[in-house]
Amino acid sequence: MGALPGGATVAAWSDDHVVPDELIGRLYRAGENAVLELTATFSPRQRADLAAFCYRKAHLHGIGLAIAATCDVELLTQVLGTALGTVLWAQSRQRPEPVRAVGSQRAKITLPKLTSLAPRVDNEIDDDAA
Repeated sequence: MGALPGGATVAAWSDDHVVPDELIGRLYRAGENAVLELTATFSPRQRADLAAFCYRKAHLHGIGLAIAATCDVELLTQVLGTALGTVLWAQSRQRPEPVRAVGSQRAKITLPKLTSLAPRVDNEIDDDAA
């Protein structure tokens, strides 16, 4: 088993305390392209292990799918078992939109358009004022 960033081994990546916090933070803040760049130097097994780790965490779920998209189904089934590995592989290929950096997903705000800013002028002459 190879050593991973932070001195962790591939087998230990399922343990929350072994995955380097710095790596998790960088993945969490990264967009899909940066996630793929960060993991490009990892071995296929390391990417599969990291995909499995991230997939299990709600806040890293999308990142796990992005990383899983770089893995083959056989390796994911070795890491997660046949059922979950196959599901992760299939979901990673069906994602409708890429993973975005945290904070970049903002709701669109629409404002009503004003037809005129001029005050309404009443052209009628008041009989009492004359």
